[in-house]
Amino acid sequence: MFDETSKLKDAGAVTSSGYGEVDASPQVVNLGAGLVRGNVIIDVDAMVMQGNDQLYGLHLIGGSDASFTQEAALATLELGAKEVIEDDLDSKLARYVVPFENEKNGIVYPFIRIRHEISGTSPSINYQARLEKDLPIKGRIFSNTTTTT
Repeated sequence: MFDETSKLKDAGAVTSSGYGEVDASPQVVNLGAGLVRGNVIIDVDAMVMQGNDQLYGLHLIGGSDASFTQEAALATLELGAKEVIEDDLDSKLARYVVPFENEKNGIVYPFIRIRHEISGTSPSINYQARLEKDLPIKGRIFSNTTTTT
């Protein structure tokens, strides 16, 4: 299920760590008081990899209230150069489907936002993120384009 209120970040490149915005405003989604299972859909359209040290951590953060007084990382996607993500290949431009639930250690977090933690030489990533409240299915769909070098 997707609607406009499920957007966590709209299109646009980011070059420093921060939180997702929609229409230039910080985005927080209220899931309500109950347990929710679903997927975070992350579409990565562009990603700088030229320095072999770029690291992009995308974290779905749950908050106990709209101010995130108490928060927890509910799902994480790590992308970047193979030298820093300890993989055989650099990350690719793709649609990533990351399962989540808004409960961690017995606490249900009704408020959700996305955080991007970015490091490396001249990093830049253009991605969109949204929630789909459905049964979790993990995977990714690669695009035909290549990363920026």
